This record gives sequence, C-alpha cells and structure tokens, in this order.
Amino acid sequence: MVNERILNMVWMQALWFAAVIGAAAGYNWPAGLVLLAFIVWQTRPVRHAKGDVQLVLVAVVMGFLFDTLWVKLDWLVFQAAATPRLAPFWIVMLWAGLALTINHSLAWLQSNWGLGALMSGVACPLSYLGAEKLGAVQIIPDSNLWWLIMGATWAAVVPFLLWLSSKLKSAL
Repeated sequence: MVNERILNMVWMQALWFAAVIGAAAGYNWPAGLVLLAFIVWQTRPVRHAKGDVQLVLVAVVMGFLFDTLWVKLDWLVFQAAATPRLAPFWIVMLWAGLALTINHSLAWLQSNWGLGALMSGVACPLSYLGAEKLGAVQIIPDSNLWWLIMGATWAAVVPFLLWLSSKLKSAL
C-alpha cells in the first residue's frame, strides 16, 4: 500500500494544480472540489490527526489576511477573484490544503522548525511564481524586496503552523 504521507502530498499537489489552473481559466470551483475531496479523505478516523480541523481554520484566516495584504499593497493581482481587492477563494483553499499537510506529509518538520522556515521561505515564493507562469496571479513588483518579504513571511508562517499543531495536539 502507498504510504499515507505520500498520498497526503499528492492530494496537496492536486489541489495546487486544480486551484492554479482553475483560476487561470477564471474558475474557483476546481479548488473547492479538490479541497473537499482532500478534506473527506484526510479527516477519516484512520487518517485524522488531532488539531487538523482547527489548524485548517487558523490557516484559512491567516491566508486570507496575508494574501489580501499583498493585494492591497499592489504586489499581487489574482485571477478569478470575486472581489479584486481581497484574496480569492482559490488561494485561501490552498492555505487550507497546506494546513492539512502539517500533521501528515510535513510532520517530519515538526521537530525542525528551522528547516521548515528555510524550506518555506524559498519554496513558497516560488509557488507564487509558478502560479504566475500559469496565469493565475500577477506579481507586480519586479524587485528583490518582494521576494525577501514574501520569503520572510513564509519563513515565519510555516514554523508558526508547526508550533500551533503541536499545541493543538497536546490541548485536544
């Protein structure tokens, strides 16, 4: 049987492509559909980890706030945004998917927040660049400052989610 952590990672990648390609085509529903399937699969009692649902809720709020901030700073323009000055549904669904990886395919980072910070500080801005190349978002500033701020933000967000995950597991 395929390792559960690998399947969790595959679900996240499927969500990323559904969200980004859907948004590039002007649709939000592919992200919602794949996220719903991911949630159903991940929250079954045999796979569910303590704190998954709470972590998703926190990540959705954080994602909405951070990506709305990037929009309001005129750093990002998202496709398929129902309200142009707010983070769109599809990007917030990606944050929910990220939260579903914290206790599963990314669980190995829970004992190494520094590596989590380094990896997310590099990989997450590259994810936005990939989404731009596929037509789902436009990155406005053409400067190293954007990359530094985005990288620093993600280098803080992922370790925070790793920390919160451990707190939720011990509290619930």
